[in-house]
Formats: sequence, structure tokens, C-alpha cells
Amino acid sequence: MPTELVVRIEEAGLGPDAQVRLVLSGFVDLERLYRPWAASGSTLHREGDRIRATTTPEALTRAVGRTLGAEAAKDVAGVLHRAVAAWAGPAPDVPLPGAGTLGCGGMPLVMGILNVTPDSFFDGGALYPAPDPHGHPETAIAAGEALVASGADVLDVGGESTRPGSQAVDQNEELDRVVPVVRGLGRTGVPISVDTTKPAVADAACAAGASIVNDVSGAQHEELLAVAADRDAAYVLMHTRGTPASMPDLTDYDDVVAEVYEFLADGLERCAAAGIPAERVLVDPGIGFAKTPESSFALMAALRQFRGLGRPVLVGASRKSFLRLADHSDEPGQRLESSLASAVAATLAGAAVLRVHDVAETVRAVATAHAIATAGGSAQG
Repeated sequence: MPTELVVRIEEAGLGPDAQVRLVLSGFVDLERLYRPWAASGSTLHREGDRIRATTTPEALTRAVGRTLGAEAAKDVAGVLHRAVAAWAGPAPDVPLPGAGTLGCGGMPLVMGILNVTPDSFFDGGALYPAPDPHGHPETAIAAGEALVASGADVLDVGGESTRPGSQAVDQNEELDRVVPVVRGLGRTGVPISVDTTKPAVADAACAAGASIVNDVSGAQHEELLAVAADRDAAYVLMHTRGTPASMPDLTDYDDVVAEVYEFLADGLERCAAAGIPAERVLVDPGIGFAKTPESSFALMAALRQFRGLGRPVLVGASRKSFLRLADHSDEPGQRLESSLASAVAATLAGAAVLRVHDVAETVRAVATAHAIATAGGSAQG
């Protein structure tokens, strides 16, 4: 069996035997597979170590059977059918520590951003003003409570800027910024996410009440994965390269959608090996992280494909600089409309969680988009 097999669904028809448009990668011997698969009448195009195909599940399964035998064919059929079902069906719910659940199968959840930093790219450090922060943590806690009152389903607390070119923060400083805010926000009753790459910060935040670890390192740190596993926390697996300081120089891709998808597929395996079961993982294509604006737009256009990984898709496009390619905005404060357009596009593509600055506006835009996507069903009653 090709253990590294990745199937990416681009489009799927109705019914178990309908044609699908897919990209296959990681197969042990693409050359051997190509001939019998092409003989089935499928339309194939070889792209390096990937095959792009318009085919039926039966045709692919038959070709694998001729290449590697009946057991491999059965395994591949399972991978393919699971990918199609995930692409077409609702996102699964995500269990949280204790008896909690992140309900991801309906209208996208809105995750409100709380940047407890002096150098936030959008709010300029309003929740943690430098050089002499005062009113901490009450200012950030009040802001979080206001986001919940505006409709936030989740709050994401971060104490270190991750904008391109930013520098790392000392661990103790990040702990001082984040932990009291997480503890104070427990009274809101919504799940709290900690946005960090540091194991000690994640552990302390989870001890203070956080139930989600939002790891923008791309699962680079085994110790951080271990914390999420030990705490039974939900885990956000995001694609990136390098660090915020180095990622502006790491934006070259041959095929950004394929490479990000394969990274996330591999990341799910690494999470499982670290003790984080797939049911606790959300995937994030990492809009703006080690991406050119063009690459970020390409990923936004392909969001539906990431549903095929079988995990809820989290999207963070709010106020980011890639939007200026379209709206010609010079400042993050000018990007409300383009951020809302991104949220609507993500909703229509089946995203499960939207990480945003503008909660009230996003909630209204997403409710409308979801009503359209579900033929008005959610607006009845």
C-alpha cells in the first residue's frame, strides 16, 4: 500500500460512482499506475510527481489493483471515498477538553482576535500599549467580552506578533501577556484559543482555561504537539515556512495549493504520531504566512479542496496585506470590506472557522452568505 498517498479532490459529482476531478500524489510508482489508469478512459495529466485526473473511483481502484494488487486497491478506494465524502459533506465537530465540543458542521464559527501585544499590525497595540502597559489584563479582557457580545463563538488570544518580519518575544513576557487574559476570559463561556508557538505558553494557557492551541509554526515543535496531546486540547495545524522573521523570503512554490495540501496531510500524520488524534485537529492553509499575495488568493480560491482532508478548515484572512492586491488599501484599517468579502468567500467554500478582527460585521456577512449557501434554510423560522 502507498502509505504516503494523498488524494486532493478538486470537484466531485453526485453518487459513489460519479466522476471526480482529483490530484493524486505520493503513490509509490506513478509510472506503473499511469498506463492501466489511462486505459480506463480516465483523462490524466502527469505533473511531476503528481497526476491530475478526471476519473471515477472505480477506474482508479481498478488501476491500482492491476498495479499493486487487491489489498492496495481496497486501501486506495477507502482513501478516495473518504476524501470525496469529506469534500462534499459537513465538517466534523471537534471535541474540547472535558465535555465541550466545537460545533463545525453548520454556519462558520467566528473566532475573535485578541492581540495582546504592543505591535499588532492592525490595532497598533491598543490592548497592550507600550512601553508601559497599564490596565493589563483588564483592557484585553473587556475587549474579549465585547467580542463575545458581538457574536464571537471563540476567542483567540496571542501575545506575540506573527506578522511578516516580526521578531520573537521572550517566553516570560509572552506568559505575562497571555495567561491573565485567558484566565479572565473564562467567564465569557466561549472556548479560548491560545495563539503561540511556545510549549510553556501553551501549557500555562491551557491550565488557565484555554482549550485550543493555535500553532502558527506549522507543527515544527514536537514539545508543543506534546502539550496539546497531554492537555487533550484541540489543535490548529497551519501551513507556514520558517519563522515570521524569515518567511518573507520563503514564498516560492511550484504549485502552492498542492504543496500546502500535502504539507497539511503530512502534518495530520505527525499530529497522530504525537498523540493528537485527527478528531481534535483543525487545518489552516496559512493565508499570508510565507505566501505572496498571489499565492494567498490562489489558496482562497481553492479553499473547498482542503475540505477533502476530512478536518474543519480554519481561515485567517482578516485585514491582511495580501488584500491590497485587490482593494489597493495602504493600511490595515482600510480593509474592512475586503476582509468581509474574504469571509463570505470562505463561507461559500465550506470553511468551518473564520479568524477575524471585525466580529459583528463578519457575523452578519457570514449569516447572509450561509443562508444563500443553504438555499435560505438557515434564515427560515
